[in-house]
Parts: sequence; structure tokens; C-alpha cells
Amino acid sequence: MNILFLTDPHPNYGPDLLLHGLRKLLGPAVVDFPRKDCVYEGILGLGVCPDNQRCPGWFASDIGLIDRHDIPAKVASDYFDLVICDVRAAGFLQHHFPALPRRLALIDGEDRPARVTPGPFILFRRETDGTDSSIPLPMALPIEILHWIGELDQTPKTHSVGFLGSAADEGRRQVIEAITRDFPDALVAATRLPTEGDPLPDGRLGRDDYYRALQSCRVVLSLPGAGYDTLRFWENAACNAVHLSANSPLCIPSDFADGTQILRFGDVESLRRALDHALSKPRQSQEMAERGREHLACHHLTEHRAAYLIDKVWTAMG
Repeated sequence: MNILFLTDPHPNYGPDLLLHGLRKLLGPAVVDFPRKDCVYEGILGLGVCPDNQRCPGWFASDIGLIDRHDIPAKVASDYFDLVICDVRAAGFLQHHFPALPRRLALIDGEDRPARVTPGPFILFRRETDGTDSSIPLPMALPIEILHWIGELDQTPKTHSVGFLGSAADEGRRQVIEAITRDFPDALVAATRLPTEGDPLPDGRLGRDDYYRALQSCRVVLSLPGAGYDTLRFWENAACNAVHLSANSPLCIPSDFADGTQILRFGDVESLRRALDHALSKPRQSQEMAERGREHLACHHLTEHRAAYLIDKVWTAMG
């Protein structure tokens, strides 16, 4: 199978993680075009990415492996079995391929659903409950990140619950204030988002220190960000800790089972109850953490998401 992946040059979690999974499955038969330089440079999703936030080696080198010559001619001759296009590259698609490819999948990985005019393609969307015209395609975790986090399993558990991220959202602030007040040993660090002018806000940890800090917690907390689907959710699922997540309206294929692989909450009071339950039952909580990570490793790595997309395309298009 030959797949062409039309890319936008800027980091974008959803499409970049999908590209990673497709390359894991099919190797150099998956051609990113134009070449997505940032993924090969160790950048995972972050528009502003200082060196201590990079993921060295998360994306395998393409040197001497990927043939990016005569792409329009190859598309015209049906050389590629499938063309995938990041919604941010839709203008590039229309300009260079006025006759749309026979099998085309459009990937909407935006924080808010992009406005997409219906057409002869399949639309996959990150932020969807499955009731619109799209197929749900949430993020997933690269196996390299799963291994990175797992290597820190022996970090001493010095905190009850942890959340490390920004507090720009009012809902986040309320949750952070509640756990800080009710759980004095919580690890909470709410920093500003990095910008070009301030790429290293005070208190923001490098990636290795961030994973080490999460692993020092018995419970790790997932809260919505700019969208409901965040990389933090998938990173937390990889930790040796109970994963406690805010309820989400999104459709996740092969979702985690509430109460056995994850704990979910709807408001601050149910958050407190879930935390009390997890912290009061250490053996059951350890079993839940192990089941959650096993489910992640079996269903939610990037190659699983890539195989899911291929299956959906072939089911729809033959």
C-alpha cells in the first residue's frame, strides 16, 4: 500500500501523530509531502518548542528512504492507494491537485471543528462526538513516549495527585484551587503558555522532568485544554498512576472503562470523591493503573490509530 500524506509545515498534534503511526505500520511507503521537517527535528505538536521540550528520536529518520519526486504525476496515475490531507493543507491540495484523488481522507485535527464543505472524501475529526458527518479520530501515544514514561516507573510516590499545565481556563482554575485546598501534598504547577517572546515561562518543566514529576503522583489528572482531546490525556494514561479525567463528550474508539481502567468526574465534588476513593485503596488503585496502561498499549498507540483509519477508509471506499 502506498499512501501520500499532504502536510502543513507547522506542528499539529493530530495529523503528526497519525503520520507517525502510518510510518510505523508501512514505513517509507507513506510519503509526507511537502516534507514535514518539524517531526524529524523532535518536535511533537508544540508551535513554540524549546530544546528541553523536544522528543529526540520519536520520529524515525527519512534520509534516503522517502521518494518525494513527481508527486502530482503519481497522484494522477493512481500510484497512491490513498491520499491523506491535513485540513490545514487543503489550499495546497486544491492548488496542486485540481482533480481530487480517487481515495481521499481529510484530517481535521483542530481544537474546534473546522468548517469543511462536503465533498468526495472521508472526513476524520479529532473533536467530535460521532454525530456529525465525520469519523472520530482522537490523538494517540507514540510508543517511544510510552517507553520514556515507563522507564520512570520507579520514581518515588511523593504526591497524592498531580496536574502540570496552564491555568488560562476558568474551569481549570476552579479544579486546581479545589485540589490544592483539599489535598495539601498535591503537585500542582499552573504556568503560562510558551510564546515566541517567552518560550520558557517560569515554572514550566522540560519534558523529562515533566514525566518524572507525573510519575511521582499516585493519581494524575486530565482536564480539557483548548480542545477536549489533549496529549496530556494520553501521557497520563501511560503513567504508573490512577488516571483521573474530566468527563468528555468526544467519541473515543475502544474507550477506557470507567471504574476499572480510568476514573472520570463531572464536577469538583465528584472529583473529590474519586480522589478519596483512589487514595484510600492503594492495592485496587495500582491494579487500575496497570489495567489502564495495558489498555493504552493494546488500543491507543499511534499505529493502532493508523490501522483504524485505514480500516475505516477501506470499509467506506472499498
